[in-house]
Amino acid sequence: MTTTTNATREILRAYRAIRLSEANEASTRLKVIDRVLREVLGWLDEDISPEEHVTEDGATTYADYILKTANAAIVVEAKKGAASFEVPPGNRRVKLSNAFLQSELGEAIIQARDYARKFSIDFAVATNGGTWAIFPAQRHDQIKFHESTALIFWSLDDALDSSYQEFHDLLSRDSVISGSLENSLLGRSENQVENRKLGSYFLSNATRLGNPVFHLIEDEVMTAFSDSIVDLDGESFERCYVAAPESIKFDHKIRMHVSRRDAIVGGHVLRPMKDRDAGELYAKVRSAAANKKPLAILLLGTVGSGKTTFLHYMRKVRMKEVFTCDTQNPYPHWLHLDFLTNPSNVSASDFIYRSLIDYINRDEFLSSFERCVKHAYGDDIRALRAGPLFALGGAEEKINERIADLIFKDYQAVQPYVDRILRYATKNITFFLAIDNVDQIEDESAQSALVTEALTIGRKLSLNLVLCLRQSTFAKHRNSPSIDAFDFEAVQIDPPRIASVLSKRFGLVKYLTEGKKGEFVAENGARIRVDNASQIVNLLQGSVLGTEIGSRIEVLATEDIRLALRMTREFLERGYTNPGRAIEYHRRTGRYVLPRHEAFRAIMLGTRTVYSEDFSPIGNPFDARISITQAQPLRLFILAAAVAYASENGFRFIDGSIIGENMRKIGFGDGFTARILEDLCKHRFLFTANHGVPSIASSFVPSRLGGYVVRDLLANFTFLENTLFDTYIADSKVWQELRNLSHDIEAERNTLHRIRLRVQRVRLFYNYMHTSVAPLIVESQKRGLPSQWCTDPMAERRSDFRRELSRVLTSARKNYGTAAKRVSGVASLTASSEDEDLSNV
Repeated sequence: MTTTTNATREILRAYRAIRLSEANEASTRLKVIDRVLREVLGWLDEDISPEEHVTEDGATTYADYILKTANAAIVVEAKKGAASFEVPPGNRRVKLSNAFLQSELGEAIIQARDYARKFSIDFAVATNGGTWAIFPAQRHDQIKFHESTALIFWSLDDALDSSYQEFHDLLSRDSVISGSLENSLLGRSENQVENRKLGSYFLSNATRLGNPVFHLIEDEVMTAFSDSIVDLDGESFERCYVAAPESIKFDHKIRMHVSRRDAIVGGHVLRPMKDRDAGELYAKVRSAAANKKPLAILLLGTVGSGKTTFLHYMRKVRMKEVFTCDTQNPYPHWLHLDFLTNPSNVSASDFIYRSLIDYINRDEFLSSFERCVKHAYGDDIRALRAGPLFALGGAEEKINERIADLIFKDYQAVQPYVDRILRYATKNITFFLAIDNVDQIEDESAQSALVTEALTIGRKLSLNLVLCLRQSTFAKHRNSPSIDAFDFEAVQIDPPRIASVLSKRFGLVKYLTEGKKGEFVAENGARIRVDNASQIVNLLQGSVLGTEIGSRIEVLATEDIRLALRMTREFLERGYTNPGRAIEYHRRTGRYVLPRHEAFRAIMLGTRTVYSEDFSPIGNPFDARISITQAQPLRLFILAAAVAYASENGFRFIDGSIIGENMRKIGFGDGFTARILEDLCKHRFLFTANHGVPSIASSFVPSRLGGYVVRDLLANFTFLENTLFDTYIADSKVWQELRNLSHDIEAERNTLHRIRLRVQRVRLFYNYMHTSVAPLIVESQKRGLPSQWCTDPMAERRSDFRRELSRVLTSARKNYGTAAKRVSGVASLTASSEDEDLSNV
């Protein structure tokens, strides 16, 4: 590709003049190299550091240029234009062999390499203004320098004219900050090649105890805290249903606005969590149930907001009398289809039809030949009798056999039979088809097909349709012709307060366990009999409701009721390792608060023995997981900026374009930024304002969880100690220190000494992460980014972190120091949020 502009023509003329006059290095740099870097390759003044000192063995030399952003650094060694780089031009890619390096160009390459290594910079360029050699100065993948290759543009005409696009795509600022050098010279963008995560080395040695009393209440907990409570009877439903929506607008602890996301549907939207709208919705359903007007409901909500629960509450409690079976009179039918139960190899249409025929077979009226089937096939039967079967001369047995064959053939095919039965039935009775958990289908095209097929079937069979969708799913498909053509009644389910939901669910567990007897083995081996298991429920709910544990679950769930229930289940199963004395203490005093760190740890670990982001409800803000050391803190960096924006009055959202612009200024291309934004949304630290798929074109709001990470959890001992196990440690010295400390912790049997070592490990990790994020803050300040990007979140939390470590050590000395009084284990029994048992990792 040939690209010649006025600037490149001027630079080419200047270079030819320099060659003829044998100008010195300074002139070559000023008239050619400086202009190529700035005018052709787009490097900014803030990126270029000329004449950097290199001191070794008392001698000082200078690196001609260092091009540096937060994501990239290149040493450029400049020689005068008359320098003899007269190696015969060859291929673009040249191996850096000893033979090749025996030349003036080779000497310049070695000099640039040595400078780069002294600055711990991975890439370098050697140039005399005409020849440009770009190569890896140091590698992290065990490949030796002499086995590496350089990319060489043998003349300035080659670089600026005939191969301009290739030269620009390799060495321009925009390309370099997007990973061009890594991909072209190393074959990959990653520079983290070793497995330096503590979890990989200590997973097999970790042990995890469960709650020894959990088996006494397991069935009841699984019933009450299940994601889906569709099998509960109406009374139980009423016990655990919460109708009050979440309404937090500002969280004072983290000083951040909790912004509401954009409305997903225009026009009038019913919000049945409010009494007035609930009455209007139920009136519409009653009207449709009376066969007066067909109804199509689009039930929308965020992930885990309680759409399924609301559906069953409406059906089983609020409108129970409407759907009560009356064998003497036609009554409304309600079929709930949950795509969680759909086998992956069954199409959406087949699943719907097979569910419909199963329902027909169970229903006394719809399955009755005399009352329904023969009327559904009435026209066909009359036509057959008057036509093809007339020749049988009134042989009823043969005629009926042929009619039965026809109906049975349709029955085996499923769809024709269902169509006939329901077309007839819906002329006289109302049929509601509720389709739920469409979102569980990961394939977007399959999701779209399901929505289309459900609407088509509903219209064809005159069914009242209730379609449950996440708002994000609706955002993907709202412009599809099928949805546009359907006249929906939009219903918005706002998530209820999680604390209220947990309270109701605990109440149901207590009701279900009232009077239940059993026994368990305590931590000292004694068998303890329990006359009423509901007492255990009192103990457990007292450690959650109205406590910091309950508040933390609410924050971590980010309005996802399903996730809150899951975290609570896992905490109840694994977060209570020493309940024997706790139950006795609770019996005597009526109080006991589980140490908050133990519950938080149980929630973070989920079902694992060591924290892993892949299996935890909480993501890791310290590791971007793109295997690039300089990009590792980007999750925390972008999240901290978003939280800073959300702390200002009048905040609504921050545009992704603003995020991308500022990231490019400090040296990260849009590809990196898009990946980080996707992950922050995946882990619920950020949300898109319009519920759509995150991209740089989206607008974003930080969640309460994102705010708590930046303003609270960065200084939390339990959070730091767990996340460090799934964080890559690039610095070899820090890595070795963390490994050694972890081995010492495993070997230490003195509890107090062990906790001191754990504190030392967390402090080392905190300091390392502070060091990792600092270059991003420095680059932001250097380039004049807005203040939201220039505040160091690790520095802001350092005083809180110091207080946290002091509290942990004070608690350890109080509980495990030689002077601690161990009277009947009371010190452990009275543990509270300020006095924690830290004996477990």
